[in-house]
Amino acid sequence: MMWDGVRDVARFLTHSSDAQVVMSKRLRETSHDIIEVFDAPDSEATQVYTFTTDELTALCPFDFGGPDYYVLTLRYSPADYCLESKSLKKYIESFRDTEISAESLGTEIFETIQETVEPEDLYIRLEQARRGGVEEVVEIGDTSLVPNTQGSYSE
Repeated sequence: MMWDGVRDVARFLTHSSDAQVVMSKRLRETSHDIIEVFDAPDSEATQVYTFTTDELTALCPFDFGGPDYYVLTLRYSPADYCLESKSLKKYIESFRDTEISAESLGTEIFETIQETVEPEDLYIRLEQARRGGVEEVVEIGDTSLVPNTQGSYSE
């Protein structure tokens, strides 16, 4: 394959799995500097912490190129550490100018939280805003953290 300069290489990487690997490594290195944790409280009780935000945006990595808007729900049961909310907000904001698919974004967030917070259980739900009549939902992790219709958690 002949390359016609930097743009062709960038275009190839944007639409290949190699781009996801390069991007994932860069994001993970940066995110470990952003995410902050603190000691989890000692308790015999089961603890489940939930963060929900509609402020997550990223750029579509495909021809559309515009922003994708998401509702993120993050639920976890702490082991030794808790996630500091202000650092989570900064982490979420770091995706604003990143071209990434919903599937890769969900995986990236899950793996980053798993590596930095090291929770006992973790569940991520990304709801992408409807576009072209299609709504996408990405769910990753321990589904026992999903509330049932009565608002309690499955066992």
